[in-house]
Amino acid sequence: MRSRAAIRYSKAIFQVAADANNLSSVKKDMDSIILAQQSSDDFKNLLNNALIKYSDKKQIISSLLLDINDMTSNLIDLLITNKRLSILYDIAVGFNETFNQKNNIAKATVITAIPISEEIRSEVLNKIKTLSNKSIEIENIIDKTILGGFILRFESTEYNASFSQKLNKLKSELIQ
Repeated sequence: MRSRAAIRYSKAIFQVAADANNLSSVKKDMDSIILAQQSSDDFKNLLNNALIKYSDKKQIISSLLLDINDMTSNLIDLLITNKRLSILYDIAVGFNETFNQKNNIAKATVITAIPISEEIRSEVLNKIKTLSNKSIEIENIIDKTILGGFILRFESTEYNASFSQKLNKLKSELIQ
């Protein structure tokens, strides 16, 4: 659950970027922030650690996010000034949700034990396109606990074809 402050900041940066016709560049920065947060515990700790000086945080973030847009840089400066840098990830997520909504883009999540190939990604994409007239983005989440198969989440629907689901179903049938 994002804070009200994060929601307000994400709407504000979206509006400023839209007014300046700079949405794609800011979106790239927001994607980089989300990726850094999801792939690195060190990045999470950097944003939340009160012992690291804000000037050092800004320098580290700028070095991680190559070719950062001036608007994103100004947002980070504002968050530092207001001592709210810890909500940067939530702002990025909110920005992307607004961007996707305004551009009629839906997100599908495919959870697998190993990364999916481009061939499977395009098959999933083609199947989902028959269900929706929106443009689709596919996110692949790796979860080794599902053993094999996949879980597909799209809008409010989940299709679970994982081996662990099948094993659990078989186990419950045998116990009865």
